[in-house]
Amino acid sequence: MLKSLVIAAALAATALPTFAASVTVNISGLDAKAAHAKIEKAAEAACRMAMSEESPVAQYYDHAACVTDAISTAETKLAESNRTMAKL
Repeated sequence: MLKSLVIAAALAATALPTFAASVTVNISGLDAKAAHAKIEKAAEAACRMAMSEESPVAQYYDHAACVTDAISTAETKLAESNRTMAKL
């Protein structure tokens, strides 16, 4: 029982940071590789802001998942809407 509560809390903590901060990214005129790099940099910034109040241990374990989720979300939104701006 305790193990399942710890896992649930860890999953909830991982999901929260991606919604706590937002950064707008303009990728107009960029090729796919440059656009991905700009989105990745913005995701890093958004996750850093969202996780600023987290403990260093939580930041260490959750930062990569936050960045990956933010990149995936932004690129999916851009592909669906065929736009050149996304909000992370």
